[in-house]
Formats: sequence, C-alpha cells, structure tokens
Amino acid sequence: AEKSEIQAEIDKVKESLKGTDTEAIKAATEALTQKFYKISERMYQQANPQGGAQGFDPSQAQGQQPGGENVYEADYREVDDNDNK
Repeated sequence: AEKSEIQAEIDKVKESLKGTDTEAIKAATEALTQKFYKISERMYQQANPQGGAQGFDPSQAQGQQPGGENVYEADYREVDDNDNK
C-alpha cells in the first residue's frame, strides 16, 4: 500500500514536470518528499524499536555524525596564484 502511495506521488511530480507551472512542480515535489519522510520514519522505527520512540526526522539526518558533528562531502580544486597571471 505504501509503495502505491509513493508511486502516485511520483506520477504527480512527473505530470507536473510536463507543464511550466513552477508552483505546481514545487507542491508536487514537496508532497512526495513528505510522503517519503513518513514512510522512512516508519521503516526506521521498525528496524530500531528502542530508538524509534525518540523520533526520527530524515530531513535532519544528512550530515550528522554521532557526537553532533556536521560532516559534508565536497569537491575542491587547488588554485595557484601563478595560474591567474
């Protein structure tokens, strides 16, 4: 049942992308995101019943490491001042 709910939201996003109404695209994308968060939370609680009571907010999960440190992956390129001359 949850799979069909997610698929319906995905179909709404695909349909909205056929048009040019950016607000409709944003609304459909946000609805899909919220549905995904709810299902993710339920899956997390099933996988970890003891920790599930604390609540899980998938939107806050990326970049968090134990101890509260933020970790971000990034690409970088070294720039030599002589290259700009």
